[in-house]
Amino acid sequence: MAASKSTSIPAELRRLFPTRWLNAAARESGLVERRRKVDPAAFFWAVVLGFGTGHRRSIASLRKFFAGATGVALVPSSFYDWFNERTVRFLRAALGRAIARTAEPAGPLRDHLARFKDVCVADATVIRLRDALERAYKACRTNHTRAAMKLHLVMSVVGAGPRSVSITGERVNERRRLPVGPWVRGRLLLFDLGYFKWHLFERIKKNGGYFVSRLRDDANPLIIGENRRWRGASRRLRGHRLGEVKDRLAREVVDLIVQVDFERRSYLSRKTRERAYFRVVGVRHGGARKHHWYVTNVPITILGPAEVAKTYAARWEIELVFRELKSHLRMAQLASAKRAVVEALVYAALIGLAVSRSVWRSLRDRTDAARRVSERRVTDALATIAGDLVAALLGEVPDAARLRKWHRLLSREALDPNVGRATLKRGWAC
Repeated sequence: MAASKSTSIPAELRRLFPTRWLNAAARESGLVERRRKVDPAAFFWAVVLGFGTGHRRSIASLRKFFAGATGVALVPSSFYDWFNERTVRFLRAALGRAIARTAEPAGPLRDHLARFKDVCVADATVIRLRDALERAYKACRTNHTRAAMKLHLVMSVVGAGPRSVSITGERVNERRRLPVGPWVRGRLLLFDLGYFKWHLFERIKKNGGYFVSRLRDDANPLIIGENRRWRGASRRLRGHRLGEVKDRLAREVVDLIVQVDFERRSYLSRKTRERAYFRVVGVRHGGARKHHWYVTNVPITILGPAEVAKTYAARWEIELVFRELKSHLRMAQLASAKRAVVEALVYAALIGLAVSRSVWRSLRDRTDAARRVSERRVTDALATIAGDLVAALLGEVPDAARLRKWHRLLSREALDPNVGRATLKRGWAC
């Protein structure tokens, strides 16, 4: 077992969500107007940490978890009434606070990423809902699913937490929910093909940010230069369209400067055309016959072709986060036809992710550098002590023996058992 310094989990979570802040946010959102039988902080922690209770996450299982953790018994109808629009506003405010405190890397990046403030990934995932929610969350394929929610997420790969979150119907395009502004300055964003648009890439450049995206198969920019010279009678690519030459290239690595012309969104019924310049990289992986093509604005002096491909592979981290949200935090278990219930449970799962990441950071900072603390294993370990944690967060003072027991459990269960396994982001951050 890795040697690590002891940490108080309840104290860590109180720093993230002080009881005074929870009470104030509950009043501001209208969740409570006077002192009631249910304390807003108790309700908050039960909903956020109750993801591991029962065979499925439901209002009934959360009510039983709340009663067991707080000692307050409520009839089902009374507990169900707490899931309303005011609760959604309260949890949305709490998620905003969590994002502000967990999204950034704990330290500067290093190695080939030292030039960037952070590495972020944008993506979206779909959650199926009851048909009764079709008007609020219309699905794309209504022949088998009439209602579906799309969760849009921008997350820090190194910080392992969300930077921005929004929920829409499935039909909303991912690009429309990506907030591009001054916050991208100095950051590297990774995209899949769902975000591919020259105008989006140019906006990131103008805001001082960087990006790496897969290149669409039908993209055909004009080649105006090469970042790498080849000996002998190699094919000269300048002046050709990429689509004319890319299938005939025998090089292991291709690194080009390209020119693209595109139309901007119409304004006052007028469309304007814009010209932009990007870098296109082609890399063969293993024994593949064809190149994998990427488009970026990162100079070759910062990321070489192989480093572009390696860094883009870190986009898989957001897929692991979606899997964690749906499997470990049970975000996809939304067995309700009431919109407020569905939204409250989604926000609670996202806050649960932020809570888990806060504990993960604390453990990582106190664990030997030779061992890796797994984000997903921390979430699973928290589920086993969630009831005791809620009681401690609400005022029950755990003795030193119990605190040591929690710490040993997390220190043991959160460690990645595959010590020698290479990971995409190992060594990226100080």
